[in-house]
Amino acid sequence: MIEKTQMLIRIVDDDEPFADAICFLLLSKGLRAVVHASAEKFLEQDDPSVPGCLILDYQMPELNGIETQRKLLDKGWRWPVIFMTAHADVDMAITAFKQGACDLLQKPVAPDVLIAAVETSLEKVRAGMRHHHDEVCGLFEGLTNRERQIVKLAAGLANQQIADRLGISERTVEAHRSAAYRRLNVKCLEELQAFIRDMDD
Repeated sequence: MIEKTQMLIRIVDDDEPFADAICFLLLSKGLRAVVHASAEKFLEQDDPSVPGCLILDYQMPELNGIETQRKLLDKGWRWPVIFMTAHADVDMAITAFKQGACDLLQKPVAPDVLIAAVETSLEKVRAGMRHHHDEVCGLFEGLTNRERQIVKLAAGLANQQIADRLGISERTVEAHRSAAYRRLNVKCLEELQAFIRDMDD
């Protein structure tokens, strides 16, 4: 299971000195952190497959925090979002939490308050990943022995190669592979490879 120190904390704030100070604080605690000076740069440069959380400023030029959060939801973002703002209002807070924010911090924020919020967010990520891992392993255990064999090989080999290795026909491989795909709720090789990675994590 991935450790907190391996997760990435994204800081999105157009106040660069403030963002850099937060980044330095997180790095000093042994955490990984990166600063994006605008929401646009963050959306362009971030790899959402990397586990972690997001510290998001509300008031930014172009895209504000709420608009950025909405775009992330549209893209399937699944990591916790911590909002930071110097000018919180009730409507903004309600919208942020309705869209899934896990915390809202008022600037300036005390270091221990920020670290506590980040630690809570990263623990939520770990808990979610543990739950997902258990679900994936449960699905895999529900396969037949032959299906499990073929699924493991199918992540890196073609059907004919699997058939040759197991001493069975390619048609038999195809039948077992198709049945396993249905049971695992995967539709293509890329999804199967992701499933195997999740199981091995």
